[in-house]
Amino acid sequence: MPERLRLSLWIIIAGCLGASAVPVLAVADYPNHEEYRKQLAGLAASDLATVTSLGKTQSGRDVFLITISRGKPESKPALLIVGNVHAPHLAGGEMAMRLARAIVDKRDDEKIKPILDRFTLYIIPRPSPDATEAAFAKPAYEREGNDRATDDDRDGKVNEDGFDDLNGDGVITMMRIADPTGEWIEHPDDARVLIKADPLKNETGKYRLLTEGIDNDGDEQFNEDGPGGVAFNRNFTHRYPYFQPGAGPHQVSEPETRAVADFAFDHTNIAAVIAFTPEDNLFHPWKPNAQQDRARIKTVITSADSPYHDFIAKAYREIHGGKDAPPSPAGEGSFSEWAYFHYGRWSFAARGWWVPKVEVKPAEGDAKPKPSDEKRGNDDLNTLRWLAANKIDGFVNWTKVDHPDFKGRQVEVGGFKPFILLNPPIAELDGLTEKHLAWVSQLAGLMPRVVVSETKVEPLGANVLRVKATVINTGYLPSMSEMGRITRQPLPLQLAIELPKDATVIQGTPRTQLAVLKGNGGTDEHTWLIHAPTGGSARVKVWSSSVGEHGVEIELK
Repeated sequence: MPERLRLSLWIIIAGCLGASAVPVLAVADYPNHEEYRKQLAGLAASDLATVTSLGKTQSGRDVFLITISRGKPESKPALLIVGNVHAPHLAGGEMAMRLARAIVDKRDDEKIKPILDRFTLYIIPRPSPDATEAAFAKPAYEREGNDRATDDDRDGKVNEDGFDDLNGDGVITMMRIADPTGEWIEHPDDARVLIKADPLKNETGKYRLLTEGIDNDGDEQFNEDGPGGVAFNRNFTHRYPYFQPGAGPHQVSEPETRAVADFAFDHTNIAAVIAFTPEDNLFHPWKPNAQQDRARIKTVITSADSPYHDFIAKAYREIHGGKDAPPSPAGEGSFSEWAYFHYGRWSFAARGWWVPKVEVKPAEGDAKPKPSDEKRGNDDLNTLRWLAANKIDGFVNWTKVDHPDFKGRQVEVGGFKPFILLNPPIAELDGLTEKHLAWVSQLAGLMPRVVVSETKVEPLGANVLRVKATVINTGYLPSMSEMGRITRQPLPLQLAIELPKDATVIQGTPRTQLAVLKGNGGTDEHTWLIHAPTGGSARVKVWSSSVGEHGVEIELK
């Protein structure tokens, strides 16, 4: 039997033996798809929430929508909350689900009741259920893509070179190969951590670092075309990453991305979008560029919208209380960027959790060497301290394996287990959910609120009246973002006067479109000349589906 085939069979057998013996950190306690469905069924039993399916994935799983509303949902402005748009970020989906339950359970709380009085909440906890469910399979790895078979290396074959569990522990980690041309060396304080060698410091690389696996298709690449096709969070239209792994054959190509996008466009009452994702723009707010304001294609937040976004992000950070949030990754084709740049809504992206900082304890006695001044690898060292402090088995010690592609060379498998950098122990989610609920409540209070603040009726003789109406925005946010004005996706404010049957407008229009009203006192005034031979009453109203409606009755006399 060829050695490569023999090793492949051993990997399969070892994976089967190790699958049930080794629990996977951060996944075992999170609900799989069936448990998630049961939670939804319990939520749907409430008279405040309804659960519907936006569509099915290629594998037949539903993309579920939770609608929470008092009264007719479409009659109020809405907040759209979307869970783990990055599938391995299981905590995002769980926090979205827990937010839904908390809002239903606390419907009469003084902080929740105003939300439900003014807003509808649309919540999609798991927008990519196939990729999310893959987190519960063995061997475990952080899979972003759905179940579509893709040819990521463009060799005419699909899914022919995925990860391989070389040490049979049920998880996919990394492998370091002894190689004098490699870029990596061991950290001076902890040999488990690898850092990039710096030639300017007279350092020479010692290891090559790859993901765990073998070159199944013999093309001298590793794990470049395995299961897991199109990533939900790389399939949207803004800055779409053409021809990149996970992007899909074209923009919005997948049933789940189409279902969510179609739902958003069909529901013009959505005023803001909240997504749970590592692409955080609350601890790391988007930065404007005045020169880009004049660009035809927008790729950064507008200078007009940035101060509002910064204010809301600051409120989030104060409520969250976290520090040293990790950098936000690039968002090509991401949902949260699409929601702002193409859908035209306020878009807030929250990571929610990251490994907290753990102080370095001073060395005790002469037995322990003092830590070096090396700054590279600090995040990994901190993660190891956090794992040890919380007694979490989240690191696989480097272990030698025989590798058919590196004969006669030392190959070791090890590193951090998948999911630990994105997902906290599930017991921490209750506190995190309370913080996010408090922020959503505050965000709801900052949304625009337009009212007809003043009307004046002035008789001019011969049953002709001059009617004046002043509209004011008493909310913090403007009635529409600048990006919303540019994209023309949110419906603009409308002002109308409704007259008795025998009354007519002789100057002005019964219904008119208003310009964007600034927050905290932005106003607009409109005047009509009305012929009202028998008097009666009229109604002046202002409305937009994403802002709400307000009207007043006036006497035509």
